[in-house]
Amino acid sequence: MGDKYLGKNVITLTQLRQMEVIEISEGKRLGFVSDIIFDDELNGIESLVIPPQGGFFSIFKKKDEIKIRWDQIRVFGVDIVLVDLSNGNSKEINNILNNNEDDEKLL
Repeated sequence: MGDKYLGKNVITLTQLRQMEVIEISEGKRLGFVSDIIFDDELNGIESLVIPPQGGFFSIFKKKDEIKIRWDQIRVFGVDIVLVDLSNGNSKEINNILNNNEDDEKLL
């Protein structure tokens, strides 16, 4: 993780799952890391997975998870991960966020 991490150079999955992911351009809270996707050779992290934010009725509705590519991650802080979605799949992620929010309003 090298230059993307503030503090120690080693982080566990347990620690990573307790970090909130924040989109830096809009200050949006995206959620907490639930999983990691590695590249084909298991040499590095390809993306972080953030589950859909669920309310009380979320068990009745399928929502999309968010995948943050490694190149979109800017900084691993002590308890947050800062990401920049202005490149790549930002439209797709914004659509997921908006659809998930709309579903919560309907329920």
